[in-house]
Amino acid sequence: MRTYQLESFVNEEGVIVLPDEMRGLQRHRVKLIILDLEEKDFDPVEHLDRITGEYAELDEDDLNIESIYTQREKADEREIMFD
Repeated sequence: MRTYQLESFVNEEGVIVLPDEMRGLQRHRVKLIILDLEEKDFDPVEHLDRITGEYAELDEDDLNIESIYTQREKADEREIMFD
């Protein structure tokens, strides 16, 4: 499986045009995720407010980094390579 990232356009017939260097994909089964880069009525401030609001609504405990590193120091799981 290979992944590709590119920008293209949908022509009048509804066909997504791929670059010539991707001709090797003809008749391959592919999965597409389409991001409409011409979103109507896109307001960056509203978008940022929405993302910030969603983040603020997360109800999870913060990670205690000090505790994590303390546990790692106590659990020596390294294997001896040379004896």
